[in-house]
Amino acid sequence: MEPESIVIDDLVVLGRSSPDTMKDGRVSVCVAGYSPHVGFIRLYPTRLDSPLRMWSIVQVPVERNEQDARVESWKIKGSKSEWPRLSDKITVVGEMERENRLAFIMPLVSGCVADINEQRKSLGIVKPISKRCYLEDREDYDPSFQMTIFGKVLISDKHKYGLQPRVAYKCEKCRAAQTHDQQILEWGVYEWFRKNPGEEEKVWDNLFSKESQQEILFLVGNLARHPSSFMVVSILRIPVLPH
Repeated sequence: MEPESIVIDDLVVLGRSSPDTMKDGRVSVCVAGYSPHVGFIRLYPTRLDSPLRMWSIVQVPVERNEQDARVESWKIKGSKSEWPRLSDKITVVGEMERENRLAFIMPLVSGCVADINEQRKSLGIVKPISKRCYLEDREDYDPSFQMTIFGKVLISDKHKYGLQPRVAYKCEKCRAAQTHDQQILEWGVYEWFRKNPGEEEKVWDNLFSKESQQEILFLVGNLARHPSSFMVVSILRIPVLPH
């Protein structure tokens, strides 16, 4: 039986996780977003060169990922057989305008990660009211960086970085007994590590230097094999525009 397939024509991209290497050697990115008609969407695998950029609105043909039972999980049709041309299947139809982003996102915000978990959802958005960001030594570190002839590090998966970015926080309507403490997967954080070796701690200044002028929200997602364990897929920093 063929897996369920649909065409999503209103997917707003809200986050791209750091690349990872699949068992067959393909380097892929997990993309998360929201479709007003379908709901929260997870796309995996996707190519590094895909046009699935933050706040882009895209049209994409998808089918159920038979390896992932989470309701939000899909893969682009032909993701394996047509891998070299997979990005050609994605059509960018627009971009969520800056002045519309906050109004689009706020109705999607849950009070606590516990609410998302209880509703058996694998993706959601929460508002942190306090947070502590830090770097931790990665236990599954693989130091075999790929280097160019000029000595620069090529894009590679998160396991090739010795540090793991994390955040401890409380949600706006937190019901958790303890502070949430989660790994940050956002690709942009790892791109900072790659481009600024030795200055990894400064990534927090880069992320939050304009926090007083922004609404800070976390797009969180759980693990397929551990549905109660969530990670921060993307840090949404939405400018609060003057009226």
